[in-house]
Amino acid sequence: MGQEPNRVTLRPVPAALQRFAIYETKTKLYIVGSTNDGTSCRLLKIDRAHPTMLEAPLVEDDDAEYSDAQIKEVLLMLDDGNKSTANKGQGLVQVASAFGVVGLVRFLEGYYLILITKRKLVANIGGHMIYKIEDTSLYPVSNPSSNPAPHPCESKYLKIFQNVDLSSNFYFSYMHSYDLTLPLQCQMRSNPNHTPSCTKFVWNEHLLQDLKGRVNDRWILHITHGFIGQYNISVFGRPIYLTMIARRSKEFAGTRFLKRGANDEGHVANEVETEQVVHDASTTIHDSGRYTSFLQLRGSVPSFWSQDLSQVIKPGIIIDRASPFSTPAALHFASCFKRFGAPITCLNLVKKREKHPRESLLSVELEASIAYLNQFLPPEHHIRYIHKDMHHINRKKSVNLIEILEKVVDDCIKATGFFHNGPELYCHKLQPNPDYKAVGGYGYRNGYVGRDQTGILRVNCVDCLDRTNTAQFIAGKCALGYQLYALGLLSEPKLPFDCDAVRILEEGYEDLGDTLAIQYGGSQLVHRVQTYRKIAPMANQGRDLLQTIQRYYRNAFTDTDKQMAINVFLGVFKPKEGTTDIWDLPTDYYLHHTLARVPPVPSDSSHTKWWTESLLRALPLPHCQARTESQSASPQTHLTPLNNKINTYSFDEVYKTCELTDFDSTLSRNLLRTIENNESPFVVKEKQPKLKKKVNHVRVAIVGSPVPNGEDTGSSEEVSSDEETPSHQMFDSGQSLGTSETMPNPTEVTTMEAYGFELKDPKKEDMVLYEGYATLYSHMVASVPSLCELTPQAAKDELATWEPKHLYKGSVFSIEPPIVSLKDEAIYEEAARVAQTGVVLSPGKESMDLYTTYVRGYLI
Repeated sequence: MGQEPNRVTLRPVPAALQRFAIYETKTKLYIVGSTNDGTSCRLLKIDRAHPTMLEAPLVEDDDAEYSDAQIKEVLLMLDDGNKSTANKGQGLVQVASAFGVVGLVRFLEGYYLILITKRKLVANIGGHMIYKIEDTSLYPVSNPSSNPAPHPCESKYLKIFQNVDLSSNFYFSYMHSYDLTLPLQCQMRSNPNHTPSCTKFVWNEHLLQDLKGRVNDRWILHITHGFIGQYNISVFGRPIYLTMIARRSKEFAGTRFLKRGANDEGHVANEVETEQVVHDASTTIHDSGRYTSFLQLRGSVPSFWSQDLSQVIKPGIIIDRASPFSTPAALHFASCFKRFGAPITCLNLVKKREKHPRESLLSVELEASIAYLNQFLPPEHHIRYIHKDMHHINRKKSVNLIEILEKVVDDCIKATGFFHNGPELYCHKLQPNPDYKAVGGYGYRNGYVGRDQTGILRVNCVDCLDRTNTAQFIAGKCALGYQLYALGLLSEPKLPFDCDAVRILEEGYEDLGDTLAIQYGGSQLVHRVQTYRKIAPMANQGRDLLQTIQRYYRNAFTDTDKQMAINVFLGVFKPKEGTTDIWDLPTDYYLHHTLARVPPVPSDSSHTKWWTESLLRALPLPHCQARTESQSASPQTHLTPLNNKINTYSFDEVYKTCELTDFDSTLSRNLLRTIENNESPFVVKEKQPKLKKKVNHVRVAIVGSPVPNGEDTGSSEEVSSDEETPSHQMFDSGQSLGTSETMPNPTEVTTMEAYGFELKDPKKEDMVLYEGYATLYSHMVASVPSLCELTPQAAKDELATWEPKHLYKGSVFSIEPPIVSLKDEAIYEEAARVAQTGVVLSPGKESMDLYTTYVRGYLI
């Protein structure tokens, strides 16, 4: 029998440092990092002797790995060695505990250590855990007792830095096991040892400057900003996870009216990659899963423009600088070609017809730039430009805006394709679907395993919030049909609007859109999908008006402080003695536009050849997947063989074998959901249940205090409490991780509703059996002290004499194994082999003949 081609797999789950303890002496800080099970520990030392820390702190990683017992011995020696009369008998003192180190920051005096003190599990992709930061703390590195008089501006800079709320939608994965800065396709196709993280999305890059190159990579955490939500589309009890990932760029980052257009490097404002990952969660092992993903991009119009802030209502749009060679657009689209490949489709949603030109100015700029750049590209790689005036189309009562957008984005998806890590299903080859066969991309041919997305759908309006989010949802809905079809869950790659799966997707995009809108605009979405579908209730009009007023208020009164905090946090502005303080700067324009700050250096770069030869050779594939012609026929799976240590760690990380669980918290709510929701999530139901809307994970802004949203902000928990959400609250259908409002409490339902049976008094023979076990247990407990005093062999002999008090076969110490037939053993061994390797053997000739006969009969 033949063998199914291997799938492209995720990298193995590493043994990461997840628990950190910080100790101090008068001259040093010691950070002990350990794995969850405590079997592997490392030690990091930071010199704190200098009173002002004018230079970078002396960080020392001894590059040694310790066991739990060894690290305790090291700490004991450090404690003994630092005890003295001057220290009043105190040696090594533990001052904090944490779940991660964000980095180091310095203003005008000493350094501060930024620690993650609370975390929450928000997603699980192939055994790779993704966490959200819930709380952080700053600990001064320098010794307070040796510091001179504090700098008068130090506390002000510290307050500005702390205005960036790290508990507001910042995410991480230990050791980048799942690299949140890269799309799933890039992680699976590229060599993990030679594909660096995309620094565009590493928000703590500035904070890691004094650690990178000095410490082991196991200490480094890359923090991303945006949104991550995971939802379960339960298909008759089979978990299909939909994961929404929005990664916000740190380049040219800021608030709505203060960051528009692009800067001199081609970075655009409000640039966000949106990735829609759908995978079969029946297996959580990284090397045997089935994954699909679809990638989109949103970002401001890439030209030099801004808005007149003197106008409160609808500020006018101003083209600040003319660019005859479309330089910002050229740099931006060159970056898009490098990251995503070709073709690039630019969907412009701004107004086209206006009495007084405002938004239409941006359409003219964008269309002219793309027309100029296309002159110098090969025809097959031209940037596609599509303009749809959503406001104008939506005003027409006889026109369905959603249907128009569906046709547009469906053509875009057929041009770019989507990512799938496995081979094409055999049933799709026997009975091909014309729409699915028309999907582009790269793969499913010439022995290439899976398929790749080549190119990107780039969507923009003015703010890249309300209209953009609706268009991206429509694209996500079309892509979801193709993704589920590729996984073998649909008979055709289309989904009706009012089915449960699309309802869950809509909720995910609204959660994502609300979060991004708050980060950039100061309020939640104003116009939602239901508004453009013309089915929104009248009550939403008042809510939309309130959101509009809130957005304008925050833009007018809080944007400047928010922008100042972002500039300090990202290192765009670095405080220095003798220079102007950030609050005295009239504008931050020169911080973000280097050519306006530094005279341009004469360059030989061409105004027509705005791309590079290596970039063009890699197309249509992204640059990270560039391969030679001889390599293109074989899948790129750069994974080293797994050893037992990594396999064991991955299993323990997923299933938490060291933690105590109970039946109710583990299974009850999932069973309840399976019993109640026994219909297909892909069909429209007669009565559509309404989900309670809850956005507790959405914060008021990237800066400032988070909105409590009914949550109790006062907590008496310890600083290092782990807020990982229990499994029964994580994966209910239609609900994101970390929320649990839609499901009832198991104690409020009967056992018949929860488990399908009623509790009754036990039978007499069952009580006799139970009493036998209880009697045996009492004998065991009474004998434990004496057993501890015996040698191992004597204790074993003593245990052998224990017998149950009632006549039944077996006991708690020994049991007769059941008789299993050879056929049953073969079935079990085959199932275990498939679960471990993910490789299913091809069916035999007899099975294939039977299947072919069945398919032919079905087609006839």
